[in-house]
Amino acid sequence: MRLFLLALLVGCESPRMADFMTGSGPRALEADTTGSGPASGTDTGTAVASEALDSADTGTPSDTGTLPEAVADCPAGEVFPVPTWRTGLPEDHGMDQGRLELAASVAGMADTNCMVVVRHGTIVGEWYWQGTEPGTKVKNWSVAKSVSSAVVGVAIERGDLDSVDQYASDFIPEWQGDARAAIRIHDLLAMSSGLRFDLLADNVTMPLADDMTRLAVEAPADNPPGALWEYNNHSVQAIEPVLRQATGMAPDDYADVHLFEPIGMSVAWKRDETGHPAMYMNANASCRDNARLAYLYLREGCWDGDRILSADWVRTSTSPSTSHNRGYGYWWWLNGEEPLLDSVTFEDKGRTMHAFAPDDAFCGVGLGNQFVEVIPSLDLVVVRLGTAPHDDLAAWLDPASLYEELTTDGDQILHNQILELVLEAVLE
Repeated sequence: MRLFLLALLVGCESPRMADFMTGSGPRALEADTTGSGPASGTDTGTAVASEALDSADTGTPSDTGTLPEAVADCPAGEVFPVPTWRTGLPEDHGMDQGRLELAASVAGMADTNCMVVVRHGTIVGEWYWQGTEPGTKVKNWSVAKSVSSAVVGVAIERGDLDSVDQYASDFIPEWQGDARAAIRIHDLLAMSSGLRFDLLADNVTMPLADDMTRLAVEAPADNPPGALWEYNNHSVQAIEPVLRQATGMAPDDYADVHLFEPIGMSVAWKRDETGHPAMYMNANASCRDNARLAYLYLREGCWDGDRILSADWVRTSTSPSTSHNRGYGYWWWLNGEEPLLDSVTFEDKGRTMHAFAPDDAFCGVGLGNQFVEVIPSLDLVVVRLGTAPHDDLAAWLDPASLYEELTTDGDQILHNQILELVLEAVLE
């Protein structure tokens, strides 16, 4: 514990100290709006009126980018936030305003920046705290991994990548000729690459590095691909040179053109000093824009009549990617599946992600209980973003409590508390 805290404190001396911790932990050995008012409580936040807002089980690779779809066209008649989100009363969309306000009160007492609830394509609840406004870009920490998953899906949809069966070494020459040559794109997406995991390297050295991609490329392989599941930021960052080589563009620039702009999403992705985006953290965006990405997945890759992602990619990336951790897809967390491994301890939780939620729920999750939740069966999206524990300078006055909060982050306690209250608000 003392070594861990020392590393955190050393990282704190950097001007980029707020970016050092991303929510992964020690390696585990595995076998194979208008309708909602401000929240009650000490920090009530701001509920915003609409007029103000309008300015496979085996863990083996599978080909997800080349199979034809039965219906390639996107159906007409769906509601999309074009150009802006619609807002409405919760009761007009089968939700109870009082329960939503209770969920918001819980969020507001927990260093939350913003919370948005979307039902049937309409914002039915929206709150802001800590000086955040509807257009404010905030850190989403490892929710960025889910954003990166979407960028890979776009690259496959556009033909810049053939499929997840491709070897990463086709795009990373340094991996050719050694054990890393066996790593496929699938293995990176599934967190089963076998690249070496080290607590300090993953959580401190990588985020503070001038060249994060170089560290990912230089990481050795300690295990064969598919041998175990590890929440490893090096595995995620390794997709950066793959995408850059495949597309001829920096991945965040590519995403701007082919993903973010088409769905009206504005993202300021964290970059290192070399100019490489941090594929594993802080694709900074507003709560409303995080909800746009979630809504793209809710609509199976369609956006206002255009196909951005293949429906096959949406289904595959939100299905179990490895038998070691069936609660994990391609950088998305899944409900209704076991075993579910903890993102910090890598231990089996002995439960599903949300025991109270429909099995088809899936989510992007980040340090500090950031979450972007998608529940297709309820036509529901919920987004909550807030201050990560170590970003609160006051928390450093009690290092033991801070350590406890960071190392239990994988339990997603606040995430589940808020989501359960939101689901209790669903009336039909």
